[in-house]
Parts: sequence; structure tokens; C-alpha cells
Amino acid sequence: MKFIFKFFSLFFTFVILILNNSDFAFGIGNVDWLLLKENNDGKEWIDMGSIKAINDKEISVLTKFFKNPKDSNDKEELSLYVMRINCTEKKFKDTSINGIPQFNSKWQTSNNDDLINVVIEKACSEVKI
Repeated sequence: MKFIFKFFSLFFTFVILILNNSDFAFGIGNVDWLLLKENNDGKEWIDMGSIKAINDKEISVLTKFFKNPKDSNDKEELSLYVMRINCTEKKFKDTSINGIPQFNSKWQTSNNDDLINVVIEKACSEVKI
């Protein structure tokens, strides 16, 4: 019985070492964060490598937002968003927040939020749609 256990342990260790290829880690792609803007609300980055055209009006992009604490009781927050942007209408919706799909997200305007405006401008300028 010990022999069988040792054999399977050695076999699985060998399989894991053989299949542990660093190319799998690159399957998700490297991120190319670009700091777009910083203001009193926080900092906004865009992953330049994630900008993808969906159709002739819309794109998808990964963004990162660091929220500045308002007072000493607030904690720092870092959030990742996958945004779908309609470049023609300058509207967006968050399709994922911190990896959680947002199935019922609605199209909205930026409401003059400088950080969202700069994401829309930069992302739409990078893709020829």
C-alpha cells in the first residue's frame, strides 16, 4: 500500500513539474497600465493592451481606479473595472467590477466626472472604429 501511495505521489509530482509551463501564465497577457489622471477623488489608469473594438461604435477596456481616502477613517480602495464604451455617444457601462460580472449594468454618461471622461477620450482615440 505504501508503495502505491509513493508511486502516485511521485507520478503526480512529476506531472505537475512537466505541465508547469510559464507560457500558461502569459495566456492572460501582460498589462500596460498608463496613469491618465489624478485629482482629489483618486487616480485613474487604463490598460492600453486591453482596448478592444466590439463593433463599429463600441469598445471594451480594463481600467484601474485608486480612491483617495476622504478622512482618516476611510481606507484606501483600489478597484478594477472592465468598461464597455460607446464612443459615438460618449456613454459607458461597467461590465465587471473587481472580477465580478455586472449583468444588469445600464448605459450612463460620465456626469462630468473628469476621471471617467479621460478614460473615454483616451480609449476611443486609440481604436479605429
